[in-house]
Amino acid sequence: MVYTGFLVCVRQFGLFLYTRPGFLFVLNLHTDSAQTQTMTKFQQRLAFIALTALAQTSHGALRCGSSLVSEDAWPLEVKESCGPPVYVAEYPTASIPGLGIVQTEEHWYYNRGPQRFIRRVIFRNGKLARVDTLGYGFHVSASPSCDQSTLRHAQTEYELIARCGEPTSKRVEWRAPSNHRHSRTWQTLQPVLVQEWLYDFPRNQFRQVVTLRNGQVVDIASRPGR
Repeated sequence: MVYTGFLVCVRQFGLFLYTRPGFLFVLNLHTDSAQTQTMTKFQQRLAFIALTALAQTSHGALRCGSSLVSEDAWPLEVKESCGPPVYVAEYPTASIPGLGIVQTEEHWYYNRGPQRFIRRVIFRNGKLARVDTLGYGFHVSASPSCDQSTLRHAQTEYELIARCGEPTSKRVEWRAPSNHRHSRTWQTLQPVLVQEWLYDFPRNQFRQVVTLRNGQVVDIASRPGR
């Protein structure tokens, strides 16, 4: 097996993988008709591993077409290179005992459709701090219909808004990491943005409370309604 950058070629198993930001190409090199009908279990597993690794990539630079936006870029520079985001979540400055002032944070989401990955661009205090590659994008309905099943499939704050709209009520707070007293590195001292979103479905006796940590859905709980 030869691995170079985003290129993976497994000749003995007849599988060729090529990835680039937002894309994964899988080519079965076998020419035998019986072999080309389906990939082997090993090939499927290898393709899944490569896809998972790509989806979890986080770094401080953002590529949009031929433009590369570097870390510490201004929001205006990102918008000039990548266009306006489909959704922006803004969180104000806060003070946490033991950690000091938490800088203003913005989450920008780019959804290029179901053939591309969703990109989340995080700004802290007006500077590009991190870029996350999330799951596949999707088409947003002009009149979304939301229920408990829809909520349970959402993974980020953007998906909740796109599929279910704004919640009935929100709770937002910055929290110190649970292990901060024993931490020695700045990464483990990063404050955690915790949100609770309340959705009230008129035809359902139970309201739904969605808990998010740093913009990611981590829990959904039912709460008695009227």
